[in-house]
Amino acid sequence: MTAGSTAASASAGTPGMPATTTDPRSGTRPQDPPVLVASTVGDVTAVWQVEVDARILLGDFSGAWLVDADGVRGFAADAEWIAERSSREAMLRLLLARPVLVAGDGGMPVSGPEAAASFRLPEDTTAALQTVDVPATVERAAAEVERNRAVFAEVNPGKRQPAWAAAWDGYEFTPVVGRVPGVLDPDAAEAVRRTMAAARGLRGLAQRWNALDKLRVQRLGEDHGGPLRALPLVLN
Repeated sequence: MTAGSTAASASAGTPGMPATTTDPRSGTRPQDPPVLVASTVGDVTAVWQVEVDARILLGDFSGAWLVDADGVRGFAADAEWIAERSSREAMLRLLLARPVLVAGDGGMPVSGPEAAASFRLPEDTTAALQTVDVPATVERAAAEVERNRAVFAEVNPGKRQPAWAAAWDGYEFTPVVGRVPGVLDPDAAEAVRRTMAAARGLRGLAQRWNALDKLRVQRLGEDHGGPLRALPLVLN
């Protein structure tokens, strides 16, 4: 598996918000692309791929790579079909072609210019990276509570509101630190530890968003709710 696909286009013209759109031929949107999580320690970058489409395998980890100064590690290092697999820059350019959540100490997300700069790539490659602003993403998702409440009041005047807030209240992005698999050198182990912690946090965010959006679809119906929506990522 590679992470060479590009991110989906912005939704409804909203800058910094990648999402899939409805396929006019089928009336349904294509699969929401995975979100990447990555962290660099020393010369080693760990990259994890997290599924965020509830119709597929919400929160599953569907790919993982380690890249160092000699290129990609593991079985992919011997994969002849992967061009430039011995080049760190080329592999990161390929793997980080989708939106990426950059993990720092303890798996806490890194935002702003520091996120893209953490990979220490050439300026043109760095400028092309799409890094996720986690606090802004959480804020945008939380704003849907009030939006849902307003739409419900408009289409169901006088009716009791669903428990919108209960589906979201108290949510904070929380990395979950766990055991590092395998035997790795110290830099690789720390990069993997950070990345896996943030990936678990992203899984929690995707699941919480899905719970809120499922409630919207159930209570507003097809006419006013529509299909489930992609996690509303905000990019730096």
